[in-house]
Amino acid sequence: MLKCLKAATSSRHAALERKLPLLDANLSHATYRHFVQRLFGFYDPLEAQLRALPWWGAVGVDYALRHKTPRLRRDLQVLGDDEARIAALPRCTRLPPLIDPAQLWGCLYVIEGATLGGQIIIKHLHAHLGLTAASGASFFDGYGTQTGARWKAFCASVPAEGDDVPGGRDALLHSANLTFDLFSEWLFPGPAATLSMRLHADSPGYPGP
Repeated sequence: MLKCLKAATSSRHAALERKLPLLDANLSHATYRHFVQRLFGFYDPLEAQLRALPWWGAVGVDYALRHKTPRLRRDLQVLGDDEARIAALPRCTRLPPLIDPAQLWGCLYVIEGATLGGQIIIKHLHAHLGLTAASGASFFDGYGTQTGARWKAFCASVPAEGDDVPGGRDALLHSANLTFDLFSEWLFPGPAATLSMRLHADSPGYPGP
């Protein structure tokens, strides 16, 4: 199943990586902060949805050890956003539907896999912006020295055959691709969405980038 997931999502994964500004040699603190704000706007509602799911015991993954939102909140606070500004950040409303364990596995594959990429990104952030896990980049630090071990533990939990999972193999693969699509759509909105964001940013009380 892991080989199928990697093959099915490879083009979307590569397309998203090409858009990321985080490895740009000219990355600024302002661009980085805005990107962390957008990440928070996706993970906060997604993890609220994840926490409400009833299948964690059957799935066998302890997601309580893997929450990303607290790290993003801590990074934003270090970068200068107070609680009022964080509360006012836009939240994503187009989230992957997680109506069965297969869809949950597909979504988890994407967001847990992202912790590995973070290991490369945090090195760049340190080299170009002087950031560390303690100074605004804890999200990209993932699980610190445990990142590799937790990814291996996650992979060991993924069902070998997707058809054995309630919802089935096709739903699992579709959910992984949809998670990539919605994540990319949120981080890099089209012209209409960008205009809406700019208009919202001009309104009183908007925290801004």
